[in-house]
Amino acid sequence: MNIIDFSMPTVGSFLVEIIIWLVKISSSIALGIVLFTVILKLITLPFDYFSRASMRKNSLKMEEMRPELEKLQKQYADNKDLYNQKMMALYKKNGYSMFGACLPTILTLVIFIVAINAFTDYSQYQNKMDFYHMSQSYNNVVYAGFDIDGNYIISNGNGEITVKDNEIYQKLNALDDNVNEENAQIENITASIFAKKYVSITHNEDATKNVYKLEIYTKNGYSVYRRSYTLKDGNPVWSVKEYALSENAQQNILYKEEINGSSEPILVAPALASEVNNQLKNSAGDDFKTAFNKENARINQLNEQNKDNTEWTKIENVTEEEYVKTFLQDIQSYKAALKYREEQSSFLWIKNIWVTDSPMKHPVESNWSAFKSTHKYTGNNITDDGYKALIAHLDEEVTAPNGYFILVALTAGISLLSQIVMGKSQKAQNELQTVDGQGAQTQKMMKWMMPIMMGVFAFMYTSAFSIYIILSSCISMATTFGINFIVDAKFKKEQAKNQKDQTVRGRIYVKKEEVKEDKKEIKKAKNTTPDADFLSGKADKKHIRGRIK
Repeated sequence: MNIIDFSMPTVGSFLVEIIIWLVKISSSIALGIVLFTVILKLITLPFDYFSRASMRKNSLKMEEMRPELEKLQKQYADNKDLYNQKMMALYKKNGYSMFGACLPTILTLVIFIVAINAFTDYSQYQNKMDFYHMSQSYNNVVYAGFDIDGNYIISNGNGEITVKDNEIYQKLNALDDNVNEENAQIENITASIFAKKYVSITHNEDATKNVYKLEIYTKNGYSVYRRSYTLKDGNPVWSVKEYALSENAQQNILYKEEINGSSEPILVAPALASEVNNQLKNSAGDDFKTAFNKENARINQLNEQNKDNTEWTKIENVTEEEYVKTFLQDIQSYKAALKYREEQSSFLWIKNIWVTDSPMKHPVESNWSAFKSTHKYTGNNITDDGYKALIAHLDEEVTAPNGYFILVALTAGISLLSQIVMGKSQKAQNELQTVDGQGAQTQKMMKWMMPIMMGVFAFMYTSAFSIYIILSSCISMATTFGINFIVDAKFKKEQAKNQKDQTVRGRIYVKKEEVKEDKKEIKKAKNTTPDADFLSGKADKKHIRGRIK
């Protein structure tokens, strides 16, 4: 019989506290993630709008410059540097800014990274908190083995108890100062609390180097509290704390039994003052007496089945004193499993939202080393045996697949869709920013690289992170469509206004380039001899001196 000293996890940061608050008010992990994502997007919306609006406006300007840029691409196909110079001059002339969207994008990226770190911290915090609550339920079975008198043994309301060992020691010391023998005298501290002290380990003849133990238990309880200490100047210096079963624990565990032909079974053995674990029942729903009888019946059945087998060694029936430890250990593990399933953070097909959506991962780690590594646990060390006792009734969670790569595929798919949307919005930049169209090739490469990278992230991090990324990407795409619609409408309006301003005295203003082209045509026409010129001899022979032949 033991307790598991699992350290309570710390929150870590202000953003984690916000996420915890959102989960509490929404009463749902998934809804809390949705709220967190929406709030984060609202915070970054002004930066997103400025960035995406600048990008879209640039794209429209680039499309407007397409004829001129395409001419430059043909003219300077073999001279990239000169093309870039001409392109930059054209950018300046048309008010195209390459850096308008950079600063907002950087700010948005910084906020995104900070939020992701907080989200990862919260995932680790929540997983550790689940196991902390499991350990509380596991330990409460031990704590319930004491009578709570509210003076020397008190409860914090969550089942955990505090034993005032120093006060009990002082009172015991006044009653019995003999600590030199193993079987020290047991004294009544109160009507229900008993205590004794004795030498645990003797290092040498110097009594100040001896290690002693104080042992405390209650009249109707099944647990024993032990505390090691050394003496310094006659005062105890406390160290190790441990719990064990009392020698007559089985007598103080309640069960139902028919007595004197009573039609209704009645409770047997004294009741605990705490009333937390009166009528203890194991994972099969049996009280101690029923479970004890079932265990011996199972042993007898095995012996009967194998009585003719010469290699079979008869199994002796267990005693109540032997079985009570097994009985309570089963209850501890069962209570821990119930607590885990009560607070389990599942989502649709995913059994544990804090583990990646993968059939190669399981909701619960199978050993203590894997748990510490996965969830970055740095608290009190727990032995592998202690961890296995904590998860003893979580066989399904230890072996079942946590997911089926669905969120991983969705993350990659949504990322691909986002790249396609972005590519269409920036088609002109990709095709015209380089003389050989290399930008378009780079965009095609990024269209596939980004989904692959996001899929890898979804596989490496938790399912909750994948949900966040998917939802965030969907909101970003919806925002992009909305911003593009607004910018397109504004751009068309500005174009219409500019065209109206170019109308002078009822006639349409013609660009100088177009005038030059007309002049060339006129000059060409002047240099061409008309067919009706008589001096050239090309005039129609039917026209003679202005008369028809």
